[in-house]
Amino acid sequence: MFKDFSGSFVIIKRRNKIRTSQRKYGALPKEFFPATKPVLNTIAAMLLVTLIIGISSTIWYGLQVQVALDQIGSSRTTNNELHNENKLLLAQRDLLLTQDHIEAAAQKLGLKSPAKKQLRYP
Repeated sequence: MFKDFSGSFVIIKRRNKIRTSQRKYGALPKEFFPATKPVLNTIAAMLLVTLIIGISSTIWYGLQVQVALDQIGSSRTTNNELHNENKLLLAQRDLLLTQDHIEAAAQKLGLKSPAKKQLRYP
């Protein structure tokens, strides 16, 4: 394809200056690709949807992390309480298993210590 440059150059003989006249753009189409505007609108809509999904997923993930940290804190509190209660129960069991406590409980039930003549198993 050849371009028509007729009328675009004007040569003036005075002072050896070359002047260029305004080009004629009437033959060229305004848009190179006629579907540019719908494509740009589609891309803009996709970017907007992606932005909204990205921000909402970030917020959701942050809330999930916060909930998980709260659950970890409450689990630690519960674990500490159960650990302390376990220590108290172990101390109470050790107290119940002492010889003096067993003898006192046996006397409350009406049991007596065996006589020297009675057999006693260790």
